[in-house]
Amino acid sequence: MHDRIQDHKWLPAALVLLCLFFFGVGFLTWSVYSIIVFFALMLAGWYFKSADAFLVSLTCASITFFCKIAVIHILWPLPIIMALVLVFAAGRLLKFTRGGFDWIRKGDLGPRQIAAIAIISALSGMVLFGWYMIVKPNISDLTGVVPHATPVVLIATGLVFAFGNAACEEFVWRGIIFNALERTIRPGAWVLCIQALSFGVAHAHGFPRGASGIVLAGIYGYVLGLVRQDAKGLLAPIAAHFLADAVIYSILASAVRATGAIVASP
Repeated sequence: MHDRIQDHKWLPAALVLLCLFFFGVGFLTWSVYSIIVFFALMLAGWYFKSADAFLVSLTCASITFFCKIAVIHILWPLPIIMALVLVFAAGRLLKFTRGGFDWIRKGDLGPRQIAAIAIISALSGMVLFGWYMIVKPNISDLTGVVPHATPVVLIATGLVFAFGNAACEEFVWRGIIFNALERTIRPGAWVLCIQALSFGVAHAHGFPRGASGIVLAGIYGYVLGLVRQDAKGLLAPIAAHFLADAVIYSILASAVRATGAIVASP
């Protein structure tokens, strides 16, 4: 059967970019209507047998949908975990999507990558703490990820959260999205900038948040893209992201402790 996409080689890139645009709109406005757009783009990706357009649309639609369910959203990163389960399930069922999972590889973790992780982690930690002290944002909606527990349980929960969030977000932005952009546009600065912009906008209501948070997260996403490009895999960016998320969780835990919400150890 003639591959439909051969007659429309520009379509995968257009569909992926449209999806990322509405993904950003959804994060900025909390609009549920973007899910309808994602569904249309997903159908287009399926019709033209574009694994990249289909998987990016399914990923964006799933994350947006699960984020609208309060009981799931408060258990972040559960929305992304559930979205990834759907995406991987689709990948097993639909043969044309197999190429969209080329990003699943460990990559290099040599002295250069370790040095980069250490430098990025130190700088990101200082920037996050400085941003929190200067901006003094209202993060009461984020403290739900911090349990009312003893310090030992709190540390264990923080490690699980930091790794889970880092791995899931890297799977989405430096995995599915990055790979789709490389395959439909071509590797280069545009891929780094677009995935970084998407990552930044996704933090409009995260940590850091607001306009300054979008800028900082966007810069961080660009740097993680460089790490991913250099390492040719996800282990290095996940490690760097894990350490940054550990700092974020520490800040959230400190904020909760300051309110007396955490149970002190006996």
